[in-house]
Amino acid sequence: MAVRSNREENVVTPASRHPAARLRSAALSLLLLFAAGALSIGSPGARAATPALTIVTPSDGSVVDNGTPVIVSFSVANFTLVQPGRVGQVVAPNEGYVNVFVDSDYARLLTDSTPFPLALSSGAHTVRLQLVTSDGAPLSPDVSASVRITATYGPAVGSPNITIVSPSPYEVTGHGLYLTLLVANFALVEPRGQPNAPNEGHVQILVFESIVMELLPHGSVLLVALPDGDITITARLVNNDGSPLNPDAAATVPIHVTASSAVSLPLVFNSGMALLEAFILVVLILRRRTLAARDRSAHADDPPKDPGS
Repeated sequence: MAVRSNREENVVTPASRHPAARLRSAALSLLLLFAAGALSIGSPGARAATPALTIVTPSDGSVVDNGTPVIVSFSVANFTLVQPGRVGQVVAPNEGYVNVFVDSDYARLLTDSTPFPLALSSGAHTVRLQLVTSDGAPLSPDVSASVRITATYGPAVGSPNITIVSPSPYEVTGHGLYLTLLVANFALVEPRGQPNAPNEGHVQILVFESIVMELLPHGSVLLVALPDGDITITARLVNNDGSPLNPDAAATVPIHVTASSAVSLPLVFNSGMALLEAFILVVLILRRRTLAARDRSAHADDPPKDPGS
């Protein structure tokens, strides 16, 4: 059996010799731990996380077709949406609302994250959302999100096409005829100079290679004063600015125009309005001539006056 020496039994450690020092050391460790926690709580990064704003739909570069409003949905993080202008409202860096801009124009104010519609004109647009505080001031640094969108009254997919339903190829006709068109995958809008948009525009009518009208046809188009002989008529779809589509969408029909003794009108007309005005003018001229002829006839029938009377 091992026997401990008296020297080993009498060894005393510093901790066993001073228990109060051990307590002081533990208390100091706890104090340092609490101090570090207080510093971390008081730091700006811990007080408030950075606000974030994300546009969920539509995606950047998307096409909104058929003239429908675009539905914008978005999400906000680390920011509370509130109604501005409340009594006693205090401005806070992580509280406010959303401003909506279309291109450079202010569109609306949002106080909740409910998806909302935007009606857009034809062409390319930029929709931008921006977080602001309750007094309308932008955050610092600025928190915004934007997407680029193209709006059109036409379809987003499909190849535009135009067909000449009548007249038939090589049909023999007089100087006036009705041109009936069939258009597919393309929206016809008034040619008033608005920006180009996918699959929308108007129709150009050409006789030979000359454009005789640019129009939005409703039903058939009346063409008059066509030249005699063999001619070709072309109907072509074009963009809002009058440029051809890419690829080109056009239809051509050859016809034969016979000579006519009828009065030839100098223009090509759509929907018959100008033709009606010309017809009224001709009627008025003929009526005036008829009245003048009657007046001359009446004077010719009067008995000659006696020179001595």
